Amino acid sequence: MKKKTERGSRGPAPNWNLGRTKTIRVPIAIADQLLKIARKIDRGEPIEPQMLKAPINYTENKFIEELSKDQ
Repeated sequence: MKKKTERGSRGPAPNWNLGRTKTIRVPIAIADQLLKIARKIDRGEPIEPQMLKAPINYTENKFIEELSKDQ
């Protein structure tokens, strides 16, 4: 029987100061940015307002989708 700290083929558990983690589904376009924000929160660091802006390609894609719906 494996100890709780052993993860087998899953590799080592990622370290988060705030405790256990949960898998969530997010758009690929914003996944890396969300992870950076989450790491800053976990370390107790302030989040700069510019970090909360959506990537340009994501906002452009949403704008194009909205235009397509109107036609």
